Amino acid sequence: MKTLTRFLILAVAGCLVSPAFSADLPPEFVAAAYKARDEIPLGGDFQPDPSVPAFVAVGHGGRILLSRDDGRSWEQVHFGHLGSDHSPWATKAVAYTDGVFVVPIGWGAPAMWLASEDGVNWRHLTDGKTTLKGVKGADENSAIMAGTWGIAGGDGVFVSGGYMTMSATPDFGKTFTTFSLREFKEDPRPRKLVTHHVGPVWCGEESGRFLALGQDRSKENPVFGNLYVSDDRGKTWTWLEPELLNETCEGYSGIEATGELVVIADKLGANIFVSRDAGESWEGPFATGLERATLSSAGDEFWLVSAKGSRATKDGTSWRNLPDGVPTGKIVASPEGTLINIERRRCSILRSDDGGKSWEEVFAYEEPKSEHIHGAQGLRDVAFGYVTEKPVR
Repeated sequence: MKTLTRFLILAVAGCLVSPAFSADLPPEFVAAAYKARDEIPLGGDFQPDPSVPAFVAVGHGGRILLSRDDGRSWEQVHFGHLGSDHSPWATKAVAYTDGVFVVPIGWGAPAMWLASEDGVNWRHLTDGKTTLKGVKGADENSAIMAGTWGIAGGDGVFVSGGYMTMSATPDFGKTFTTFSLREFKEDPRPRKLVTHHVGPVWCGEESGRFLALGQDRSKENPVFGNLYVSDDRGKTWTWLEPELLNETCEGYSGIEATGELVVIADKLGANIFVSRDAGESWEGPFATGLERATLSSAGDEFWLVSAKGSRATKDGTSWRNLPDGVPTGKIVASPEGTLINIERRRCSILRSDDGGKSWEEVFAYEEPKSEHIHGAQGLRDVAFGYVTEKPVR
């Protein structure tokens, strides 16, 4: 595999990494960031045997934390290099499907996907033999993935979105497909596609559908966002035009799915919009009674949590109040009902086994500080899945 350090000159010049990362940084810091990526082994031969329930939480720097005992105790199983919001070690997401976790790393810089079937050992998802079509830098290094803001897993497929390229792998990194949203350049609708920060969700086995939602940056006829759908496991995409959302949704703060039910929260979390048919049609707005609330899917419920109160819904229309003191941030649930909470401005993990009535800090780490990094260094995402009983390697 050709190394990333071979084209560090391009990176520092700003061709492969954003000025936010490369400008005014010591060359040795930049070189060390890429050298740490070079040392990660290739994959392509994963052996999933999903049997042990596990949580995986991630944050900048390729920080990966693992719990295999229902969230009671945690271990840091990977850390690569200090990372910022825009850097080769920016880490914002984790996804799971069929016994494999994947963590995309890099934003405003070449992206890579690390993966594990045991939660302990992490390697590139790719075997390095497949070059992604239309991905800058992939010709020089086949471990480079498409720019990845968000990633979703379902039915053995991982699907990503980020800038203008969607990508997917149905076989744990042996093969990849890409789809450019630039194909919609000549779309006849009365606005051009100007989008960013695209993140997908899995809508469940019944539909077999992935949805993806991205910011709208149109200066003329702006709408809440841009919604896309794939019915062929992420290979191709259709640009949707949901009239209800375009007309009444003021931006968005999140999208979550539980099976066929999909929920989009508006910019402040004050209203939600619901689809009961995997994005074909939408209902709402339904007032949440909250402001500045964060949307999460916790088991079969959607939770909206704010600093002044929290509520939950299964169907998007009927609500129940959550206990006082539910912490802000992202919440995920195990099938047994254990709740795990993370927050990007907090370097700790909280756990509840009583439906959110009480919370215990079960892990904490020291916040890394350096003049060379920026952005909140807490945890950015968490997922539940199943791993092999014993480490594979």
